Amino acid sequence: MMKNIRIAYALIAALFVMNQSMAQTAQSNAMTAKNFPNKTIHIVVPFTAGGTTDMLARNIGQRMTEAWGQAVVIDNKPGAAGWLGISAMAKMPADGHTIGLTISNIIYAKSLYATLPFNIEKDFAPVSIISRSPIALIVASNSKVNNMKEFVEMVRSNPGKHSYASFGQGTSAHVSGETLKLNEKLDMVHVPYKGAAPIVTDLLGGQVTSAFIDTGTVLPLLRAGKVKVLALSGVRRLESEPNLPTFLEQGYKGFEPVGFFQVLAPAGTPPDILNKLSEIIAKTIQTPKLKAQLIDLGQEPVGSTPQELAAAIRVDGAIFDDLIRRSKITVEQN
Repeated sequence: MMKNIRIAYALIAALFVMNQSMAQTAQSNAMTAKNFPNKTIHIVVPFTAGGTTDMLARNIGQRMTEAWGQAVVIDNKPGAAGWLGISAMAKMPADGHTIGLTISNIIYAKSLYATLPFNIEKDFAPVSIISRSPIALIVASNSKVNNMKEFVEMVRSNPGKHSYASFGQGTSAHVSGETLKLNEKLDMVHVPYKGAAPIVTDLLGGQVTSAFIDTGTVLPLLRAGKVKVLALSGVRRLESEPNLPTFLEQGYKGFEPVGFFQVLAPAGTPPDILNKLSEIIAKTIQTPKLKAQLIDLGQEPVGSTPQELAAAIRVDGAIFDDLIRRSKITVEQN
């Protein structure tokens, strides 16, 4: 009897200590978030200056400075498909003063590369989805095809004679192209490029039949009458171009996930600081000028919570992992 009582008291004492510890941790996190930021903030962009990621980082950095009175430095660290900069960010102190802004290819990289300098589940803390950006399947404006059905019939009736371009091995454009080939049993050649500009040149010159490419590149070409958009990834049409159909509404499944721009922090960053960061990002994305700019680029402004980004990493990552596995996509590692 006495032994049972002693055990009960020991359990109560242990629970009390645990609750006290949790309360102290919560109080400490709250104090940390209240004092954040207290020094210069660094936003690591793992690509060269001048691109969309860089533009987004500079807009967010300006808003942070205006709201918090702290300087924000944009650190462009390109190299190794974006892994160089984002891996360096993950090794910085987990206090919110160094964060990274990158694209969503990081969430399925483990399915493409034998070795990586990071672990998406263990090395990062999700902060926010900035915006979502569909991939478009396009052909030159002088092409005879006008929709997905006509395109599939043309490729199927001429096996091995048609091609699609993408902006690189293992990109979401590459995954989309191989998904179409797999699902529709098409014999079509993949032609990888190192950027959007040479894709456009070769597509308009007739060197490639079609291209999977980002909407930011496509829409100016569409508005200039140089290309036709056959389909977009995602589950809904673009706000800026409501006449463009999705793959799904034309009966082609497997293109529901879209790429996104995201902000990550080093693992272990206190939740209250992650929330504070995501809140300022959401406010930045909803400013009229930037929101209109993103919509005009064919993107969907988001500004999510850390929890919503964590869910996207898990759900979208699993979808891309499955597509990569079924399509048997491999990427040679230098």
